[in-house]
Amino acid sequence: YILSYRIFLFFILSTGLNAQKYIGLNVDNDLYFGSDRYYSSGIFLEFGKLVKTPSDSILKFGYVSKHWVLGQEINTPGLHYTENISKMDYPYNGWLFLGFKKEFFKKPNLGYGWGIQFGSTGAEASLAKFFQNTYHTYILNARELTWASSIPQAFHLNSDLSFFWGKSFNDKIKFTNRNKIQLGSFRTSINSRYGFQFGSLKGLPFFGNRLEILENGFSFFLGMELEYNFHDYSLSGSLFSQSSPFNLVAEKLRNKYQAGFIYFKIPWKAHFLLNNTSRYIKTQKYNRHPFLKIAITRIF
Repeated sequence: YILSYRIFLFFILSTGLNAQKYIGLNVDNDLYFGSDRYYSSGIFLEFGKLVKTPSDSILKFGYVSKHWVLGQEINTPGLHYTENISKMDYPYNGWLFLGFKKEFFKKPNLGYGWGIQFGSTGAEASLAKFFQNTYHTYILNARELTWASSIPQAFHLNSDLSFFWGKSFNDKIKFTNRNKIQLGSFRTSINSRYGFQFGSLKGLPFFGNRLEILENGFSFFLGMELEYNFHDYSLSGSLFSQSSPFNLVAEKLRNKYQAGFIYFKIPWKAHFLLNNTSRYIKTQKYNRHPFLKIAITRIF
């Protein structure tokens, strides 16, 4: 009886500890809509864990989590087979980075976080040209993109600060919001994402990989993201010198309409989010650009 009790206790404790980490693959792409332009691809390998130390913060926040990401973003002009730079309405650019975030939640609907990212731009240094043309050649059986000219290679350090909160109207409907400041040599902006969450999932599952509450179920999201861009190296090059070979002007204010859902069947989570963005460059040929985010996460 004592042995059985110890085995049962060990199983419960092990399950609790194991259910506080995750590993995931997060992919953004616009090929689902028959296009391959602008922000055309994002691939992110993610890992994180919940640190159960309520005294880890002087503010006594009950949930502390740490998150790591290895990511790559690729930008492509609308006419990506041309070598004439004057016909490119968007810059070629790659951004390969390693990021870390630490987030503190007082309760599942209220928290804040900070993060840092370090990485490199450039067609070769970011591996963007290699991965994109390899994918086009061997998966799509299509021509290679020219990458005739791109935002130059540079190393960057970026940081961000985020504030999260949600307000429930009833058991199924919640207003959610995340405000974010990014500051660094790669991207400096102010961002606010807000919308309505419908469904059975608790907390703020549409704002990062939340580990405060893990439960089976699904929820939908309908919202918008507004951003004021002070500087974006991926669009205009260095803030302090004329490093970009493109004669393009980035939009300061931009928006993104979003609709999606999350399905959670422990230990798996599937997240789908449709994004439709306004112009990032003033002279883009197409006014808006859709892409789909698909993320698969394994809790362990």
